[in-house]
Amino acid sequence: MCLAVPARIISINKNLAIAESLGVSREVDISLVPEVKKDDYVIVHAGFAIQLVDKNEALITRGYWKDYFDEK
Repeated sequence: MCLAVPARIISINKNLAIAESLGVSREVDISLVPEVKKDDYVIVHAGFAIQLVDKNEALITRGYWKDYFDEK
């Protein structure tokens, strides 16, 4: 199964960025979304930002993930 999660871009250095989701920050490759800017929201899959996403949609989806983990 493949999962992709929304994350906010914290910082950018060439084709790598630090992205944060649910309190976890990690380095992601942004080569597939070269137009991304700091504070944009992206969908991250397998260490790659694969798509820009609207902030409101990202926060709604993040809420679903938070609810899921809080139930465990």
